[in-house]
Amino acid sequence: MNANALRAYFRAKGGESGALAYRARTHRLFTELEPSITVTEQNLADRVRYILRSNIFDGAELERLRREAVPSSNENATTGGAAPQIVEQPAHVDAAENTPVWFLIQMMMKHSPRNWK
Repeated sequence: MNANALRAYFRAKGGESGALAYRARTHRLFTELEPSITVTEQNLADRVRYILRSNIFDGAELERLRREAVPSSNENATTGGAAPQIVEQPAHVDAAENTPVWFLIQMMMKHSPRNWK
């Protein structure tokens, strides 16, 4: 479970350190890897954070899992003319998934019943 949680996390982040809105993608990928385990997005995010902070996996194992999930462009270039890997694209992208959090909070505050006159 821990290894698949990290695989889903690394694949959802796509190798980017500042990727936004990756939690829903992480959850979807994890449920594909572990269909028998029911977990919420928040619980999975907490689990991944715990795994990364508690050093359950050493650095070499983390790097191996990261490479499995997101092969680097260098590895693709050295495969001797092999076809490039297709990056997974979700069939449906929720509009809120790509909306900055600050904007969503601002809209919620603006349309709050407290502000109705």
